[in-house]
Amino acid sequence: MSTQARASLHTLQYAHPSRAWTDALPVGNGRRGAMCAGGAGYERLWLNDLEAWSGLPGADPLAGVEDRAADALAAVRRAVDDGDAAEAERLLQRQQTPWVQAFLPLGRVDVEVAGPTGEASGYHRALDLTTGIASQHYGIDGCRVQHETWADRPTGAILHRVVASRPVRLRLAHDARLRRRRANTPTGDGFEAEWWLPVDVAPGHEQPAEPIRYDVERGRVATVTVSVGARCEASDDGVLTPPATEHLVRVLTRVGPAAPEAHAASTTVAAPRRERDGAALREAHIAVHREQYLRCSLELPSHPDVAMLDTDERVRRASERPDPGLAALAFHYGRYLLMAGSQPGGRPLTLQGLWNAELPGPWSSAYTTNINLQMAYWPAEVTALGECHEPLLRFVREVAAGPGAVVARDLHGADGWAMHHNSDVWGHAAPVGAGAGDPAWAFWPMGGVWLALHAWEHFAFSPGTDADVAELRASWPAVVGAARFARSWIQRDRAGARTSPSTSPENHYLDATGAMRSVDESSTMDCELLRELGDVCASAAAVLDERDQEVTALIAELVETTGLLPSLRVRGDGTLAEWSRDLAEAEPGHRHLSHLVGLFPFARITPERTPELADAARASILGRGEESTGWALAWRAAMWARLGDGDRVERQLALALRPADGDGPPAADGHGHVAGEHRGGLYGNLFSAHPPFQVDGNLGLTAAIAEALVQSHGGVLRLLPALPPGWVEGRVHGIRARGGVTVDLHWSEGRILTVELHAEGPCRIDVLGPGIEALGCELRPGAVTRLQPVGHLAEGVS
Repeated sequence: MSTQARASLHTLQYAHPSRAWTDALPVGNGRRGAMCAGGAGYERLWLNDLEAWSGLPGADPLAGVEDRAADALAAVRRAVDDGDAAEAERLLQRQQTPWVQAFLPLGRVDVEVAGPTGEASGYHRALDLTTGIASQHYGIDGCRVQHETWADRPTGAILHRVVASRPVRLRLAHDARLRRRRANTPTGDGFEAEWWLPVDVAPGHEQPAEPIRYDVERGRVATVTVSVGARCEASDDGVLTPPATEHLVRVLTRVGPAAPEAHAASTTVAAPRRERDGAALREAHIAVHREQYLRCSLELPSHPDVAMLDTDERVRRASERPDPGLAALAFHYGRYLLMAGSQPGGRPLTLQGLWNAELPGPWSSAYTTNINLQMAYWPAEVTALGECHEPLLRFVREVAAGPGAVVARDLHGADGWAMHHNSDVWGHAAPVGAGAGDPAWAFWPMGGVWLALHAWEHFAFSPGTDADVAELRASWPAVVGAARFARSWIQRDRAGARTSPSTSPENHYLDATGAMRSVDESSTMDCELLRELGDVCASAAAVLDERDQEVTALIAELVETTGLLPSLRVRGDGTLAEWSRDLAEAEPGHRHLSHLVGLFPFARITPERTPELADAARASILGRGEESTGWALAWRAAMWARLGDGDRVERQLALALRPADGDGPPAADGHGHVAGEHRGGLYGNLFSAHPPFQVDGNLGLTAAIAEALVQSHGGVLRLLPALPPGWVEGRVHGIRARGGVTVDLHWSEGRILTVELHAEGPCRIDVLGPGIEALGCELRPGAVTRLQPVGHLAEGVS
């Protein structure tokens, strides 16, 4: 593949500045991020810090709840037993807290190039995914200017480097939508800005008397420090640098309790030379970035003219003629966004990842745990970014030990811990809705169960390393806590077992009067998640050699009890039932496919082991339709991949990779319902449109593409199980499989040419693929196992 063709798989490029926030280019280092808008003569950096949330630590997990404890739950269950869904919903609303807190924007830093004037020429803007650097260059008044922005991994700062062909000055300023604590204060080599963070932010669909509330006595403060390492002049609300041919602007953010009012020093304190050397910092950042980024890559042929096209134009033309390379670019972009937004020691990705410019952001830019937070981490293990999973795994442990345990005990009268469908950095785990929320989206106590399963998913991809065993052991109390809650929640009687009350996330059915209802018992998603939890607990207990008799008895009881829950069943129309009873669908084209969670991400339904259920799952996806929101398109693509249907994978990807319509996203309410429009696609910077932007759409797409190329459930490694027909040739390097196996794969005309397998530890695995049937492959660490299309097995030392 030529250098130009390879660049088309790893570069976003434009001949114009951004026209909207969703045209800007994202950078991030797992804590701090920026959206780089670009423009001839200036750069605008929209700032975020994953520590910047509204709210305060130590808040009451059940503030605002009217009814609580076992008696309240019993009343809801009686209403369900009586067939009175309306009463059950009314009672559940009395168990709601107001809302979760919001991930906050930290405003913008404006970098203006002072001096050259006139019309710009030769403008070009780009994001190089292989370096994590956003850039722009142009000529103006005979001066060539280049900007580069990156979220530096070694130092943690946002760095903006300006190099000009003759000395120029920079005018630097900062502004935000927050309440200012003090004016931008010169520091000698830059300035500091301080802003109050609100203690409460209502989501956009709520209308309280004070939607954004501050408390200057207890509230936290965000400080934005901008420095250039040289003496600056005060200028309006910012500073003006001395003339130079190279400037390095360093932006740091801090979030914490308010310190006593103080003004910054007025003298310059020179940074160490190594921290002022832009070229050296750039090189160090690239080395750290590439160590992760280059582990996994996908090569697909691009249309010959894409090297000359703006990326947004490339997306538009791809809907008119084939461009498989666009799917490879989207695959790499998802990995890039995960790297940029989630690193060890940080916070989990929000609905918008690390990037949000709105107050409040869409759905508070918080965590939605009935699919979106989980989906954001689907590509972590399979695309060799397992350490990026760490913030989520740690968050689950923290919630399980804190607010989740309070919600289980004091709201539900249950053991263990529970989490409903919305959360935030403080670990909110109770139902939201302020007493008026539809239980379809407000009540769903299985969020903790699903999140606990991520600990096993992380371990399954690296089962031979001591570090991953230690990580599983650290998460074991959260997994066991989810099992304790499950045992408390499931009701047993002579007829079997059931969950009540139960919802199927965000969906409704029609009752006998034709009214839309959401509460019943034993939704299919409940049953599949609980059965998966029982199996995972048994497997993890064996790995950890669990000897506590109470825990082993708990797991045995859970496995037995979940086996008594209603089995998956096929409806008369051939679809998989979403509820334990035959209920009329209120929204036949609903974006959620919660009842198919056993198909993907789990492997409880497969064409090989459960063909009838796989056929029913296929009918269910078709019944919901191909069209949907961005993340739902990605989930459908992943499901079709699990079903081995490459043609439908390709069709879903085409919908996900088309342009998002209009100048901006359609209006949405607070629960993911888009007014009059359920159409996903891509914005100008390839952000996935829900609409509006949600990062899980990008990350789910990466996971779906990986699933079409390699699957590894059930002890079998399947190569090219759902190859899209248009991907006639390609290579994938570094894709991961369960069992600690890394796969390098080359194919042409839909046939495998070469396969190389690398194992972390000794393992035995069956390998299947077009032209390959290698049963019982013995893999050894340090050796490269090569498979030929005729099934010949060759081994060499790497």
